[in-house]
This record gives sequence, structure tokens and C-alpha cells, in this order.
Amino acid sequence: MRSPEISKRVLDAKLEACRFAFLKLNAVKTTKMKSYKQLRTLLMLKEISRRGADRDFLKDQENSVTRILCSVLKQVVSNADRSLKSLRGFHYETLDEQEKQHVNRMISSVQGMCSRKYEPDSVDHQLDDMTEPMEMEIYLGNGDDSFSDIVLEPISWPLESQLTPEWVESLTGLLNQFTWKNLAASEFPSTLPYSVATSLVDCAAQILDKEANCVRISCCGESSRVVVVGDLHGQFHDLLKIFDQSGRPSESQWFVFNGNYIGRGGSWSLELFLVLLAWKILMPERVCLLRGSSETRVSAEELGFLKETCDRYGEHGQVLYSKCIDCFGTLPLASVVADSVYTTHGGLFQSSEVHEDSAPLLLGSLEELEKVERRQVGENVTLDHVLWSCPWMADGLSESNYKGLLWGADCTESFLKQSNLKVIIRSHEGPDARSDREDMGNMLCGYSVDHEVESGKLYTIFSASNLSQGSRSYENEGSYAVLEPPSFTEPKFVSYTVENVPRSLHQNIGVGSSAQQEIMWENRTCHGFASVGISNPPSWTVSLPSEPSQILQLQEPPQVFEGLPLPDTIEEPHKSNYDYLFRLISALKQEVQIRDTREKELMDHLTKTKATLEVISQMSSSL
Repeated sequence: MRSPEISKRVLDAKLEACRFAFLKLNAVKTTKMKSYKQLRTLLMLKEISRRGADRDFLKDQENSVTRILCSVLKQVVSNADRSLKSLRGFHYETLDEQEKQHVNRMISSVQGMCSRKYEPDSVDHQLDDMTEPMEMEIYLGNGDDSFSDIVLEPISWPLESQLTPEWVESLTGLLNQFTWKNLAASEFPSTLPYSVATSLVDCAAQILDKEANCVRISCCGESSRVVVVGDLHGQFHDLLKIFDQSGRPSESQWFVFNGNYIGRGGSWSLELFLVLLAWKILMPERVCLLRGSSETRVSAEELGFLKETCDRYGEHGQVLYSKCIDCFGTLPLASVVADSVYTTHGGLFQSSEVHEDSAPLLLGSLEELEKVERRQVGENVTLDHVLWSCPWMADGLSESNYKGLLWGADCTESFLKQSNLKVIIRSHEGPDARSDREDMGNMLCGYSVDHEVESGKLYTIFSASNLSQGSRSYENEGSYAVLEPPSFTEPKFVSYTVENVPRSLHQNIGVGSSAQQEIMWENRTCHGFASVGISNPPSWTVSLPSEPSQILQLQEPPQVFEGLPLPDTIEEPHKSNYDYLFRLISALKQEVQIRDTREKELMDHLTKTKATLEVISQMSSSL
């Protein structure tokens, strides 16, 4: 056994060698590099020497240069793809040729640092001559199964709850990789442990609880700008797209989110909400999270958020869900940017002043909004108005057929004038809500100008691209608004779409038990068939997958173009037969959709019942 003196000398020698190497490598001027391979090798060697200078890491005699290299490569693999996507998301139109070359050089260097070959045996033979560029397998995520061979290591909560930009970026990258790996929801804690998720919610709630109902954002620098984001509906990859295009929150860039972070079942609502909470903790003065109509207990349950959290965290899901509901209650209701722009989720609200029943409704003020108890559980009229109200073309303020109000351009003018504001940016409505409102903008480009009055304008913004609601999909763009000095009153809207997104988790869950291998759907004269006069509808059998990891898919024949006009040359009886075929396909689709809806409602009911029984069981055991 070596004496302590010898071990200490060996350790000190290793440390000195690594420190010397790092200083020398750090002094190399990258501008003189002739190729990206040289740059890649330099960056790799710098990281190895920096890691090697860690005394605790080198105390283990087994931690040779080989193991240091393997550790570095694993970290590189887990982060490089996200960096590569960010670099490729830049808009090059405004760059000159030299700047484009810099960006391309960065992309090449990141590509060179991405490797799957990080086992010790695969790199031992390359340690003899570390001055030559190491040829490594290039790893490029393509959005399908590119992450399938990467082991995601769970992220840990930082010491003393001090979040750093690197930690938040690592969290975002890990969650993004998880969404692409097609894993079961129950494997989520292996990436984001339950303790980390609850710590995020608890820390953020403490910060949010101290904020006013209407957050004032004062930004007066020449380089300052504010990004306003609308409904995201759990579309995590739309959030990543926004960050990639606009940049992250920083000392000169504020973000205001208008709520509706939670989407319908099968979305990535939890991932999206936790990432936003992480940014709020990191930069509380630069990130403003407002409450949306989805951030209530009733709405969250209807949208399947309870099931989403329970699918991921099992018996702990109910507790995390309750914490999220409590956190929703701490979210502010509105913001005022640069004393000129008012942002909120729904819109305007009724005055709390007492008036006769027959008197017209009075418009509320910012002073009244500050007095609202937003954490109140139960009936809260002003809160409902802020979250659910919508503009329309008729003048006046009136009650809608739901929880909110309907207000006209005259109310927009009054509110702007009495509040000394110029612009209102609200959300709450997307292409689905506007599909039956022909008098309002259709929101297919992600935003609309709803009112133009003497004092300013009212905008609606929606940030969830390619929205799907039930059986209907909208080929809409998402959008965010950018407010810049000097006045911040002329928003620039940036529209985008996210085409390539991973399957949602509910699509990775097998249907039915292993013993039940097929279901017979007996179709009789009803619903879609009866509506087209088909009295002898067919019956069919749908085989279920034998493995839970397999996916049940119903695909339409690729050569059927429903809705296209038939050629004039087709004569009877062929014309009638083709027409019957198209009507039959339409009826079959409707029948499938009806059964899908029924099965989803049944599964949601069973999930809620199971969660309730588990709570009762826990209460009983504690008595």
C-alpha cells in the first residue's frame, strides 16, 4: 500500500499537470485555427484538463485520463444536440458574410464534439497522440429515434437552491431529450426526480406569492426589449422554438407569458410549466408568469393535468398536482410594460362598485384590480372576468354565456384612456375559439388586431402552432410579440410553426389488457351512418397490440382524397357509387371519433376515481 506522502505527491503532480495544460490551452488563439477539426480538438483538450484539475475527481486512482475523457464526452453528448439546434435556428438574413462564417464555424465545432463513442475501450488507442484531431462519430438529432441510445442521468437540485443558467439549460435539454425517447411516462422520474419537481414548484410559488396582481415592468435602456407570449397549451416544443428564435431571458430581455400553460391530455404541460418556473426562479425580475384560464383546479382537471402528473410520478403525482394548483393561485393577473402596454390572459373586467341590478355594467380599473384577492378559492367574479373575458365588435360591456364578459371597442378606448395606456395584448382565444366568430380575426397567423381606437390598439396573441383540439387540427402559426424602445407601443409579431414534434406520452401507452387482444365494434344504424341513410353499416374488428409499448394506429387508405370534386366524365351508376364511398368513409371516421371520445372519457373517469381512492386510502391509514 502506498504511503500517504506518495499518494499526495501523485495527486499534486496530476493537479499541477492539468492546471499547466489548461493555462497553455487557454492561451491558444482560436482565430489562427485553419480548420474546425483543430478548434474541436482544442475545446476537447481544454475540457479534459479543466475536469482533470478537480482534486476530488482525481483522488480516485482509477480516474485516469481515459476516464476523464469518457466523463467529458458523456456530458458533451447530453448537451451538444440542443446547442446545435439553437445554432441552426438563427435567422441569417441580417448577418454579413463574416458573421455567417462565424456561425457556421460554431456549428461545425459543436458537430465535432458530439460522439456516442465514449466507452474507455473505444478511446484508449487514441490517447497516445492527443495532439491530432480525434475522428469521432457525428451525432445529429433528427427528431425521431436519435436519442434512443443516450442514457439520461437524473438532474439534481442545486445546493442552497441557487439555480444557474447552466442548470436551467441542462433541465430544458434533459426534458427535451426525454420527449424524443418515446419512453413510458412512468420513467419520467429517472430524468426529473420527484424531489426536484416539487422544489421547483415550491421555490417559484414563494416568489410569485410576493408579486402584485399587476406586475409593473420598467425597462428604459436602449437595448431593452420585452417578449410577450400567448397561450402555449402544453406545447413544450413551441416554447423551445420561441427561445431559440428570440433568445433567453437576460438582463436586457424580459419575457411576459399570458398564461394557459396547461394543454389537453397527452401534451407536455408539466415539462413546459416546470421549465418556466425554473426561469422564474433564476431571473424573477425578467420573467413574468401570468395566470390563464387553464390554471384553475376545474380547468386543469378537465384538461387531464391530474392524469398527466400521476402518469409521471405515480403515487406522488397527486401531491405534485396539488402543489401545482396552489402555485396557480399565486400567479399574477396582469402586467404593465413601460407604463404603456397592458397584458393579461382574458381581458377587461367589471367594476366592483355596487350598482343597481338594472344599471349597465361598469368597467373596472387598475386600482380595483390591485385589490382583488387572486388566491381566493371559490366564486371570484373579477378573477373570472380577467381570465375568461373576450372582445367583440358591438359596443358596451355585457355578460357572456360563460364566466367572462364581452366588451366592445368603446370599452377598450375607456380603459386605455383612464389608465393612460396605449396598447392591450391579451390571449385566451386561438383559431378554435375564433372559427365560429366571423366578425373577429381567425388567428391562423398567431395574432389579430381586434380594436383600433383613438387611444391605441387591442391585440390577441396565440403561441401554440398547429393546434389540435379533439378530432380537429388547425394548420395555424404560433406567434409572439416583441416590444422595443423608445415607446414599446408598436409590437412586432413574429409568427412560426413547429412541424416536427415527438409523440405525446399518451400515444405510448398500450390500450386494454394483455388478455384482451381484440375488440369487436358492432355498428348499427345510428349517428354517422344514419345521417347519410346507410341502413346496413359494416362491422369490423380492431386488433390491439400484444405489447404495451406498441401503438394502436388506425390509418386511412392513402389514395382516398375525400372532398375533391368528381370528374364530369364519370357517369351513372359509377358516380353514385363513388359518392356513396366518400359518404361511407366520412361516416366511418365519425364513428371512430365518437368511440375514441367515449373511451377517453371513460379512462379519465377511471383515473380520477383511482386517484380519489388512493387519497381516501392514505387518509384511512393515517387514522
